Order: sequence, then C-alpha cells, then structure tokens
Amino acid sequence: MNAMPTDGVIPSSYRDGYREARARDAEMADTYVMHTTIGDPPADRVVQDLARNHEPAQVGTLLAAAIQNHRDLPENAPDSLRELVEEVSVLPNWYDPNVALAATKAFLRNSEMVLAGLVGAAIVEGFSTLISKSFRIRGRIMENGVRRLKQNLIQLVEQFLPGGMEPGGDGWRLTLRIRLVHAQARMLLKDLEEWDSRAHGVPISAAQLLLASAAFSGRLMRHVQALGGDFNAEERDAYVHVWRYTGIVMGVPEQIMFRDMQGSLRAFETAVQCEPPPDLDAIIMANSIVNSAPLLLGVTEAEERRAKARYIYSVSRSLIGNDLADNLKYPAPKTIKELPLLRLKNRLDRVMQRLRPGWGARLSRTKFNTMLEVSAFDRFEQSYALPTSVHDEESAEW
Repeated sequence: MNAMPTDGVIPSSYRDGYREARARDAEMADTYVMHTTIGDPPADRVVQDLARNHEPAQVGTLLAAAIQNHRDLPENAPDSLRELVEEVSVLPNWYDPNVALAATKAFLRNSEMVLAGLVGAAIVEGFSTLISKSFRIRGRIMENGVRRLKQNLIQLVEQFLPGGMEPGGDGWRLTLRIRLVHAQARMLLKDLEEWDSRAHGVPISAAQLLLASAAFSGRLMRHVQALGGDFNAEERDAYVHVWRYTGIVMGVPEQIMFRDMQGSLRAFETAVQCEPPPDLDAIIMANSIVNSAPLLLGVTEAEERRAKARYIYSVSRSLIGNDLADNLKYPAPKTIKELPLLRLKNRLDRVMQRLRPGWGARLSRTKFNTMLEVSAFDRFEQSYALPTSVHDEESAEW
C-alpha cells in the first residue's frame, strides 16, 4: 500500500479530484497522483543526451538506425539509448503471442467500430484532462488534431497486426518513437513559463500515460461494445493484454500498469476522477479532434465536412455522456440519436456476415482497407526526427 501523498506533493489542480477519488479507491488514487510529478526517466535521459551531443538534423537519422535495427545500435548511440532499447527489446514473461493473435483477429473483424470508438470517444475523453494542455501549448490546433488522429490510428493498426508489438515489429517501433517524442515534448515544455508545474505536475506524466493507455484499451472496448462490436469477454481481455505491453513500451512504469480489462477500467475511472474538470485547453483540443475527423476521412468540402462533424458530435455525445459533452461545449444534442441507428447497422452487418460468410469476409477487408487509407502517414510521419521547438510552427519537420 502506498503512503498517502501530502498536499505539498500533489499538484494543486489535482487536489479536489484526488480527495473524491481516494474516497472510492484510495490505493489507485494515491498511485495516480504520485505519478503526476514523474515523467519517463529512461526516455528523458535519452533526449537530454541527444540534445547535448548531437545536432538536431542528426537525431532522426540516429534514432532511425537504432530503432529499426534494435539488435545492432550505431556506435555513436548514447548509453541511455542503448539501455532503453535493450530494456524494451525483451518481451515480459507474461506476454503471450497466442493471446495477442486472438486480439488481432477480433480487431480486424471490428476495425470500423474500433476506429469510431477511438475518434468519437476515447481520444476525446483523453483530451478532456490536463493531457490537453501540453498539446494546446505546442500549437497548430487543427493540424495537430489530424496528426494526432493519424498517429493513434496507425499505432492501433500496427500493434494489432500479427507480431506488431514484438520487439522490432512495426507497432513496437512506432510506440517507441512516440515515447521519445513525448520525452522531447517534456524537455521543451518543462521550463516554459506557461507551464505551471506546481499546478499541473510534469507534462505528459507517467500518470497521464497510464490514463491514455487505459482509455485506448479497456475504455475503448466499452465504446466498441456500445457501437455494436462483437468482441467477446476473452477477446476484450486479449485486446487489453496487448495494450498492457504497449503501455510499458510507451513509458508507463510496469509496477503501476494494469493487468487486465478490470484493472484497465479501474485505472481509467480513478484517473479521470483525479483529473480537474475540463478547462479551455480541453475544450479546444477535444473539439479539434471531432472537427478534424472529417478531414481525416477525406471530407474537405465545407458543407459536407460540417454535416459529417455534426454526425460525429451526435455519436460522440452518446458515447461520452451528456455531462462531459456539455462541459466540452458540444453542440446541443439532436432529437434523433445517431448511436442506436449506428449500433443497429453494425449488428445487422454481423448477422449478414454469419449468413453469407463470403460477403462478410469482403466487407471486413473493405472496412480494414478504409482504416488503412485514413491512417496512412506521409513521409514526415515515417521519420524518427524529434520536434526542435516547443511551438510546432517554429519546429523543424518531424
């Protein structure tokens, strides 16, 4: 059992929520708030060493060589990078490739609903917290919305393809890159006057990484279920099993990482309760996600884009609930609810897939190919360069 943190240790923005959360789950609440002041020491050391000893233009090349060939790092790689890569290159003894394969099959079968649950709810709920502040400060709100959606989508795709999260796999490499981008953002933000560490803790803290991992795993499974998905209990556990390892590669300390579906939901519920109510940064970032989604889907004409955004707002409101939607300044709810209609359509698709297996297989391939198309990265997304300035518009391409 952790010792109860004192008010002097807890960032002031978390104190009210923490007291309420502790009355419900003291152990989890203590764990969460204590990690709001901790970043990711192994990754933080890497970016600090790279900043001291390498020109920004060299960093991307060095990281690409190290992550793409993790068993034979370049001679000029700093020891901190060697230690980090070595640490995440060993699969935990609890990780089961057969369980991961079960998650892959269920993910491919439900890819469209996973996409909808991610965009319409899980990312929005993540950005309803102080996670939003670091992203808003860094700027390019709408562009960051599209980029963030792409990044999360391609990570999901890659980590749930066969072998994706095994060391050297595409999902593993992308997750490690994201971890280093987070570390670079922490380094750029920590001394910024706009970032109040006494109020907000550490930017992209270990606690927030835990929250994000829980949002994209167990919480997302709840949203997929609401959309009419057909993950069974065993497949939901398998999905969370993969995310348990993904979160560790992404920088969540293993000792606080959830182990199963129930643990993931517990972490999410307690974390959200500890977080302060949505502020203007959360409102900006959450709404940017919804309004970026049509662009991600290739809808660029103004009126069509607005109509698509209204539809996504309606589904999102049903998933995240009226209280959070109102706090995020969503448009007033529509009389006709979109979620029941969408759930009915998804369930009818499942019935047809069982009745006509050939048609169902073609439909699944079409839906998955659509997901691949909307999540495809351009050449900058494929690089291993890191941001060079706290404000994106002043940064070199990364």
